[in-house]
Amino acid sequence: MRNLFPKRTLSDSDDLTLVVEKLRLRAYASFLSVVLVGILLTNLFANIDLNDSLLMQVFGFNNICVYFDYPPSTYVLPFLWAITLVLMLQYMVTHWLQMSAQVEQGTLNRKLYGILTRMKLFEAFTVVSFSTIFAVSPEGWNHTLFIHTAPFFLLQVGLVSQAISNTLHGTKSGYWRRLGLPAWFNKVAITYCILFSVVVFFKILSATNAMAGSPWWHQTDMLKRVAQGFDRMFFFLAVVVPMVNMAYLAYYRSDRLEVVHLKVSSIKDAFLRK
Repeated sequence: MRNLFPKRTLSDSDDLTLVVEKLRLRAYASFLSVVLVGILLTNLFANIDLNDSLLMQVFGFNNICVYFDYPPSTYVLPFLWAITLVLMLQYMVTHWLQMSAQVEQGTLNRKLYGILTRMKLFEAFTVVSFSTIFAVSPEGWNHTLFIHTAPFFLLQVGLVSQAISNTLHGTKSGYWRRLGLPAWFNKVAITYCILFSVVVFFKILSATNAMAGSPWWHQTDMLKRVAQGFDRMFFFLAVVVPMVNMAYLAYYRSDRLEVVHLKVSSIKDAFLRK
């Protein structure tokens, strides 16, 4: 693996090695565990009729959020999400450090780096704001449903931004080429970003229309089935595809992955120097 930040050290006492792809895989696995635990707890212990849930009444189908909304999921998932949030932010900060080093090494354009930095800040904001979904329960279609759903809208846009920023970084910095990925991988990644953007755009538009009382079009049974299909496609594109991609890179390209290698002083040594 290629070491980044070999000279940027505060002390030689501690050693920290970070790999972006492995951190992202870990963060997404943690998010998947939140979903799976929510599904398990809701199906086994929640005293609700999923066929008559608020989401079913408004949207015509249940998305993954229904598994976050009822006890005992509401007692357990905030704790699990806190762990996921830390892992997500750790991945994003490490990715930013990787890009920062590439600017110094001349493999990443400084102007593009500025754009990617802003995108990463927005993506971090969306995963932090998603915490609101655990604090505000959907009590009625005209009461708290929009407040409950808005953070999910933001997360969806943030995940699309993450797909685009990662593709821009991988192609424009030459990182994917250095990993030995085939030329067609770039085209597949761009196609993925376009498809992901379309799916999220439709999901947000359709959900907003349903929550507003269908002012733009009537929610027919056919449209409800289409919206449910897009919802399932979203989960596949948002979670499954990135995890498979990161697992492939971590296993088959492990010897070429760039490593953020940091040496930092311990808190004790920092106080002693004062």
